[in-house]
Amino acid sequence: MTTSSFEALRTTDATTTVTGLCTADDSGLAATPYAQPRLSWSLVSDRPGVLQHAYEIQVCADQSFGEAVSSGEVGSHVVTDHPWPGEALRSRAVRHWRVRVRTDLGWTPWSEPARVEAALLDPTDWTARPVHVPSDRGRTSPGPVPLLRREFDLPAEPVSARLYVTSLGVHRTAVNGRPVSDDLLEPGWTSYSNRLLYATYDVTGLLTPGRNAVSAAVGDGWYRGHLTWHKNRNVYGDTSALLAQLEVTLADGSTVKVVTDDQWRGGYGGLPAADLYDGCERDLRHEPDGWRMPGFDDRGWERAATLPLPSGLAQRAHPAVRALQTIQPEQRTLPDGTIAVDAGENITGWLRLRANGPAGSTVTIRHAEVLDDDGRLLTSILRGARATDQYTLAGGTAELEPEFTFHGFRYAEIDTSPGVTIGQTEVVVVASDLRRIGDFHCSDERVNTLYDNVVRSQRGNFLAVPTDCPQRDERLGWTGDIMAFAPTACATFDSRSFLDSWLTDLGIEQRPDGAVPLVIPDVDLGELPPMDLPFAGTAAGWGDAATVVPAALFDAYGWRSLLGHHYAAMRAWVDFTAGRLDEDGTWSGNAQLGDWLDPAAPPEDPARATTDSAYVATAFVAHSARLLADAARELGHTDDADRYAALHRRTAEAAWRKWGHHARTTQTGCALALEFGITPATERPAVGEALAALVRANSGRIATGFLGTPFVLPALTSTGHTAEAYQLLLNTECPGWLYQVERGATTMWERWDAIRPDGTIDTEKAGTMLSFNHYAYGAVAAWLYQSVAGLRPTTPGYHTLEVAPRPGGGLTSAAASVTTPYGTASVAWSISGTTLTVGVSLPPGTTGRFRAPEGWRCTTNVGRLGSGDHHLVLHSGS
Repeated sequence: MTTSSFEALRTTDATTTVTGLCTADDSGLAATPYAQPRLSWSLVSDRPGVLQHAYEIQVCADQSFGEAVSSGEVGSHVVTDHPWPGEALRSRAVRHWRVRVRTDLGWTPWSEPARVEAALLDPTDWTARPVHVPSDRGRTSPGPVPLLRREFDLPAEPVSARLYVTSLGVHRTAVNGRPVSDDLLEPGWTSYSNRLLYATYDVTGLLTPGRNAVSAAVGDGWYRGHLTWHKNRNVYGDTSALLAQLEVTLADGSTVKVVTDDQWRGGYGGLPAADLYDGCERDLRHEPDGWRMPGFDDRGWERAATLPLPSGLAQRAHPAVRALQTIQPEQRTLPDGTIAVDAGENITGWLRLRANGPAGSTVTIRHAEVLDDDGRLLTSILRGARATDQYTLAGGTAELEPEFTFHGFRYAEIDTSPGVTIGQTEVVVVASDLRRIGDFHCSDERVNTLYDNVVRSQRGNFLAVPTDCPQRDERLGWTGDIMAFAPTACATFDSRSFLDSWLTDLGIEQRPDGAVPLVIPDVDLGELPPMDLPFAGTAAGWGDAATVVPAALFDAYGWRSLLGHHYAAMRAWVDFTAGRLDEDGTWSGNAQLGDWLDPAAPPEDPARATTDSAYVATAFVAHSARLLADAARELGHTDDADRYAALHRRTAEAAWRKWGHHARTTQTGCALALEFGITPATERPAVGEALAALVRANSGRIATGFLGTPFVLPALTSTGHTAEAYQLLLNTECPGWLYQVERGATTMWERWDAIRPDGTIDTEKAGTMLSFNHYAYGAVAAWLYQSVAGLRPTTPGYHTLEVAPRPGGGLTSAAASVTTPYGTASVAWSISGTTLTVGVSLPPGTTGRFRAPEGWRCTTNVGRLGSGDHHLVLHSGS
């Protein structure tokens, strides 16, 4: 063990403790997918001004740490993304690790140890093979959900048991009739041909000596269910299958392994169909009684057939989809006997209810986000998605809940056959179970509602992948949407491992020439509408997710290894776009999606925005080149940093030469010019004033689409036009954020004018591209955190922060908090007369700098802020 000095050995910091030990794996599963997991921690201290100067990590096979491997003293001020000091883990290996840090007072005590267990890290560890029901293979239309089971004996008490399990399709697996977890729609959606995720569960407590049974139902899911508005089926394969490997250690030291092979049996039961878009059918009369338990007679079932081991097996490292909330909805009976349900908010999930009726009677539930002019479900905008769950009762009372589907809805209608009564009904909200880390509120309840709507839209669309919408026949990982939303996503929920997984698929699906598909995972979208120019198979702003999302993750969480993991995809995208530049240095030769859904664009042609799409494309080339240069500098790629910084300068100059006048004429044009470094430094004040003038001339109505909206408020604020930024934010006329709130929105809309001022919906004008749960315009929340409340990182992972509140718009108070990698940072301000009071709390290991808003002066000379709590008083005037 090395130490920095004799003095460091003698002194200790008893006021600070190390806690929150974690690895890059955020799944909550029993094992880690990494042979050399990256390590992080946080500090807890009651004293102010705590900074980490160095750390030491020990790794040991047991908790005695008698023969520990040590990192030695490592100088570092950050608490995230540190290397594993020991030998690489082998499959199934267990290690314990602990850490201590050195502060200005010396070494802290050792942390409590954390346990790490390795998953199956090599394909040769798998002796199991996927199994399927032979008669199920080759279906081209929805059909019954296959059931698979296997019984086995344990001759002694189990002391440890791990189940490694995944599927082609989505599965629910049980041991002795008890679910192995509360995870849903496992294993989620990835680029299945290249990467299939599995989970590791500790099932020790589910097993008993003697006879046991493991069983699974395997639905179509994304693997072979309907995908896209073309409702393509069998996109990844023509059969669902289960891959499971159960490894049990018994009290006598012996081991038992149960794997999926041709000894399994398969059949069908009470799920005639289950589809993500169309919904679930359950027939309780045909549910095989006890099929998940030992002793079930499966002699009439088929012998399972095996498939080759899939390539790219890796354990899931991000949180699973789970049921996160239940809502008690309002119910009323319509004149025709239909039961109308109102969840009170737009959600992703389903209805759970209790029904009583004779055998063969039915309960049908349809879902929709909004109601039509007659107060009934508006389902036409769901397009090809039936979004219908249907149940056939076996007689008596039953709890009804769908399987292997989800719906985006606020409203539902329940129809029953004669003799059926409906009892308690609940709305079940489902999403990937990401940890909430951000919060915001202010004195204007309309803005609070807007913020809540952003949170709901992220929750409802972060389901296995970051989707555009959860309700219609789409639900795809559109790259442009998450490009726009990533900074907000990373501040509101802990999105690191979730988006890291999605970006891994982006890198896999990226074309050999560097082009990024419009959706990830990549699926066939069919022919796009006719365009005036050749389409490159990708689009500016959409493909830029390859650079923007990794940059947002690095800013929010500070994981340099993650940046390195995605660097090749970042560079390939920028090289692709650079290769598309014309002789004049602009990207003008390809059709683009442009500032999609600019409110002035024709409803039937949302790409025809007021801002020239070639200018927008060129601006994004410059933006991504600068992000890549910054990433290269962080990773030590000096030559790349210089080369791509030069590309940014050349492209920005070319864009300004060609479109400098045009850029000043639209909100998006000004915003991109200012935020992407297109505007020459000498022109920034004039362009900022041009943007502010556009806002004033439009009476505060927003005039940006998907690509301009994330940048318009920051552009106004950075050029000193806070008043106009608030004018945009608080505008209640269409189009605008608070217009949606005034119309009763509970999630973000796809179109600014989805509901007209009179409360009606123009479905003909908007066609059927009309989603009421689309998070792109929720990018505004990043500005709420960083400018209204005034809390933003100035170095990656919030190691240093700027506290710079910008009061305005008549707000008398605002507050925000973000649980950073170091702990919770928060700011809260309030105005009373001519006094502005600001409360700041920074976690141990961080420092901040306070910047007073224009027109306010602090009663004390405040610059640098250390960790701890701070109370600042400012007065208006000189």
